[in-house]
Amino acid sequence: MARLVFYHHPQAENFSLKFSSVSLGEIQSLREQSAEPTKLIGYPFETPIYVLYEGDTEIESAEEIDFDKEWLSSRISDLPRAGQVVAFRLVELLEAAVDVREADEFRLYKEFEPKKIHEALNHTSWRKSVPEVAGEVMSNLILRHSLPNANHRTGIAMLQFCIESVDPDFTMPRTHVDDDTWREWVDPYIIDSKRLITVRRNNLRFKKLKELDIDLVERKDGIQIRLAEFDLDMHWREALSKYASLHETHCTEFAQAVLKRAERDDLLNQPGPTKQEFITYLEEGLVERDFREMF
Repeated sequence: MARLVFYHHPQAENFSLKFSSVSLGEIQSLREQSAEPTKLIGYPFETPIYVLYEGDTEIESAEEIDFDKEWLSSRISDLPRAGQVVAFRLVELLEAAVDVREADEFRLYKEFEPKKIHEALNHTSWRKSVPEVAGEVMSNLILRHSLPNANHRTGIAMLQFCIESVDPDFTMPRTHVDDDTWREWVDPYIIDSKRLITVRRNNLRFKKLKELDIDLVERKDGIQIRLAEFDLDMHWREALSKYASLHETHCTEFAQAVLKRAERDDLLNQPGPTKQEFITYLEEGLVERDFREMF
């Protein structure tokens, strides 16, 4: 039977795996040194393994969300215009996602970090092919994780807008989360994306688990990461770069799949938008859009 440990604490999803050891004394010492709240799990394998989890924010209900215009303006005023426009649309998308689902069931896991949106735009290679630009936009927004939740769903929406900025008549394949067909072909992309970004941030922690003969790490939503399938033996900076590149390729492949499913092969090799064309579309082409229809 595969040996499995949890990445997020089973009773507290805002606590994530930080250290592991066969020595309870070592883990207790690390716990005493931690400046963050901690939780400890002992896994009763033949040789017990102890895992320390740290958490720095409380999970909140989306009922607490209040992104009014004054609050948002104060948070994004220091951003360049492009970053402000994307941040504004991302917040609208988040609010739409909350509206579609029960607000008390929609969880907020972190603070809103709008500066990361500006970073995402700066790391996008504009005027490549449509799927490359759209894939990079999606990947960069997901990797920087600027929203409190729904970064994958809003990232997919931004991919859609990126394609629409080239062809406003583009029809996105159905994206409703309660649609079985959507889940069948999209969920595997989202799940693999979450695996990549989790390994990217934790290669050394996962390397230690692998050395302790752990086979699987399970993050929230039941997503399992089989450690043998990933290269973990590298400096953490190298892992950040390598897995960011793999994630970008993964999102570009998703963009290609979207175009093929929409029967728009004509856009596969067409040049994507410039940064300004994308921002102009977000600012002027979506004024009457009801984003709830996308979720």
